[in-house]
Amino acid sequence: MRKTTGLLVTGATVLATVLAGTTGTAAAAPAAARSGDLLLLTNDGVLTRHDPDLPLLAKQRKRITGLARGERLVGLDTRPATGALYTLSEAGRLYRINPATGAATATGAPISLRGKAVGFDFNPAVDRIRVVTDAGENLRLHPDTGAIAGTDTPLSYPAGGPAPKVAAAGYTNSVAGATSTALYGLDSARDTLVKQGSLPGETPVVSPNTGQLTAIGRLGLNISAVNGFDISGKASAGPFRPQDYRAAAVVRVHGLTLLVRINLATGRAGVISPLLSSVTGLTFAP
Repeated sequence: MRKTTGLLVTGATVLATVLAGTTGTAAAAPAAARSGDLLLLTNDGVLTRHDPDLPLLAKQRKRITGLARGERLVGLDTRPATGALYTLSEAGRLYRINPATGAATATGAPISLRGKAVGFDFNPAVDRIRVVTDAGENLRLHPDTGAIAGTDTPLSYPAGGPAPKVAAAGYTNSVAGATSTALYGLDSARDTLVKQGSLPGETPVVSPNTGQLTAIGRLGLNISAVNGFDISGKASAGPFRPQDYRAAAVVRVHGLTLLVRINLATGRAGVISPLLSSVTGLTFAP
C-alpha cells in the first residue's frame, strides 16, 4: 500500500512540475473553433471516445478486433474524403476501423517500415496517407489498397545536425474537397514542432515530398515520445492562419502520458490533462 501511495505522490509531483513549467502556454494558444470528440487508440488495442476538454472520461470504449495475430497498432486518423477511420499496424498493414463496433478490416498487404515511432495522417488535398517515422522515412500510402503510392526523400533539416526523430504528422484543413493544406510534425528528440515543406502562401513553394523540415518552436515540455497528433479546423478565406486550427497531441513526459494542445504559430504546448492509459494514436472525430 505504501508503494502505491508513493507512486501516486511521485506522479502528482512530476505533473505539478510540468504544469508549472507551462503556465500560460495553454491560454496563449490561438482560439480555434471547438473541435469534435477525440478518438484515442490505447496500447492494448482499445478505441476510446472523449470530450477533448474532459479527456479523463471515456464516452465509449471498443476493443479492436480483426487484426492479424500479434499486430500492434501505431497510428490513427480520419479520412476527410469519406469520414472513415483508419489505422496502421507496426507490421505496416493498413486497416479501416468501424468505430461503432471496433471491427478492423485490412485494406491490403503490409508494407515494410524501418522506424518504430510512426506519424500517420491523411493529406486532404490528394486523399493519400502521409507516413513518417523516427528512422526518417517519408512515404505516401493509397488508402484503398494500403500500398505505397510514393517513396519520398527522407526527412532532414536544411542546416544539418542530428538526424530528425519525427514521430507524428498532422495536416491542416482536413475537410473533404480541400484545395490547400500544411503539414506539421513533432520531433521527439528536439521537443519541437516542425513544418514539413512550406506553408500555404510561402515562397519558395517546398513540397513535403522533399522531406525538408523547418523548426517552428520548442514545445517546452522536454518530451521523450509522441504517441499521437492531429489537427482540426478549416481554412478561412484569405491567407493561411495557424489560429484557424486546433492541434492536440499525446506525449510522454517524465514517465507520464499527457494530452496537450499545441500552438501552431509558436510550437508552444500546454497540458490539457494526464491520461490513465498508454496511447498509440489520436484523431479528431468528424
